Amino acid sequence: MNVYDARLLNRRTVLAGSAALGLAGAVGCSNDGRGGGGANNDEASRSKIRPAYVRYTGVEPDLAGAEYNIPDAFRRYPANPVKAISEPPGDGKPIHATTYTNTPIPPKLEQNRFWQEFNKQVGSPVSVSLTPSVDYTQKFATAVAGDRLGDIFMVGGVPQIPQLLAAKATDLTPHLSGDNIKKYPFLANLPEVAWNSGIFDGKIYGIPIPRGAISSNVLYSRADILEAAGLKAEVKSADDFVELCKGLTDRKQNRFALAAAPTQFVRNMFDMPHTWAEKDGSLVSYLEHEAHEEVFEILRQLWKSGYIHPDAYSGQNQDLKTRFANGSSPLVLDTFSAWPTYLQTMTDKQARIAIIDPPKHDGSGQGRTWLGAPTIGVTAISKKSEDRVETLLKYLNYLAAPFGTQEYLFRKFGIRDVDHVLTGGNPVLTKTGFSELQLGLMYQADSPWTIFLPEKDGSSEAQFNAMKSVCPTAIANPAAGLYSETNVRKGPQLTDAINQVTDDIVQGRKPVSAWSDAVKKWKSDGGDQIADELTQALKSSR
Repeated sequence: MNVYDARLLNRRTVLAGSAALGLAGAVGCSNDGRGGGGANNDEASRSKIRPAYVRYTGVEPDLAGAEYNIPDAFRRYPANPVKAISEPPGDGKPIHATTYTNTPIPPKLEQNRFWQEFNKQVGSPVSVSLTPSVDYTQKFATAVAGDRLGDIFMVGGVPQIPQLLAAKATDLTPHLSGDNIKKYPFLANLPEVAWNSGIFDGKIYGIPIPRGAISSNVLYSRADILEAAGLKAEVKSADDFVELCKGLTDRKQNRFALAAAPTQFVRNMFDMPHTWAEKDGSLVSYLEHEAHEEVFEILRQLWKSGYIHPDAYSGQNQDLKTRFANGSSPLVLDTFSAWPTYLQTMTDKQARIAIIDPPKHDGSGQGRTWLGAPTIGVTAISKKSEDRVETLLKYLNYLAAPFGTQEYLFRKFGIRDVDHVLTGGNPVLTKTGFSELQLGLMYQADSPWTIFLPEKDGSSEAQFNAMKSVCPTAIANPAAGLYSETNVRKGPQLTDAINQVTDDIVQGRKPVSAWSDAVKKWKSDGGDQIADELTQALKSSR
């Protein structure tokens, strides 16, 4: 797991960073998985086997995002979507998937009409072993130890992933390398850069689940509440931000400006590097950035003043969404990909969502957020199911059917008049649909993300414009996709330790000066080793 402040990220991002990082052996892992420069991992070797890219052109976007490196946006779903897959991908035999979820477990098959229809369309009965994302790595390790992985499985952040894939996963190279992937046209539609996370020691071991800019963390605001309070969403300095939080906080109404500490947002005011920075040929952690003491002073002021919700450190991730949705916390840090969920769970249908860009702390210009990683994870096919590899690839290809197809419409919105209703010609999920569809399908395989927000007119444009404003200048993580065995082994413990110190400082249990000692301990306990391994991996990738 990358050394992010876990409270900055929604839980799917934290987990996915672990899974994707663990699978990126294509960029510098030796065969023994220690992070050295092994054979067949350089760019030339990868390019020989990387799947061909064939972009799906079946539908024209209303707002094209390629120029800004963001997803395309659509105002309407096609009235007559094409049927993209002529016959069910399944072979009649059960398909079992092991993956995670960030939503409540759906109704059982017997009470779930969507699941029943999904099995019919797939042509095989599909069962899913779902685990909350925060618990997935532990559950995954248990499944590996007990030899209970599904036919397809999302790879968790466990040690020795190179050996794990060689032992447990089917080599997909003969099926997907180069033009071979054209047999599965919607897998060929996945971005080229995403495949780096599934290539290991000269072999393709996994199907990437693409995200990219959509998984960038930004500060959401309830524009309707700001407007009612006579406050402007634009902030030009750290002082402006503190004043905005003061104006939004109203204890009589049980309203606190921030659902949780906006740690990354404040760090973005100081142009901190995205997790790692290149310096003199080596990678240096953002934890060593000189501005941390200033960041903590701002965060401590927000906490001490009561502008952060008092339960910010004791609740669950879903609590943050609830506070934002009901207006008790009009500001929350989350990924762009969370926008649909906020619209679906908003208690006030007149509510309006906006994004507040980070300013430079001193008012000298615009700050820069951190760019989301190309993938959130990788799905492998079990070696025990190798005799069904083509069926399982067809199934994953079905799950990757893009926007504008009948398959996408069904996968994302279910059965008409049961799981969704048409509003202004667009499908909008019902409460039944929001419950029934939570089978973790998007964490098995998915198409490139599309901005389509039918719940409220103007939302697609609003998100597109917000991403257009933020993402072109966002800071990329130079170590995104690189593998470090030490990071997989020790990263979670190191992250927990540094997060605990962060929480203690913000809440006043420790002085700001404690940060320096915490970072020194992080470095000596494994951080320096992670940096060395990632540096070597970065050099081998070029």
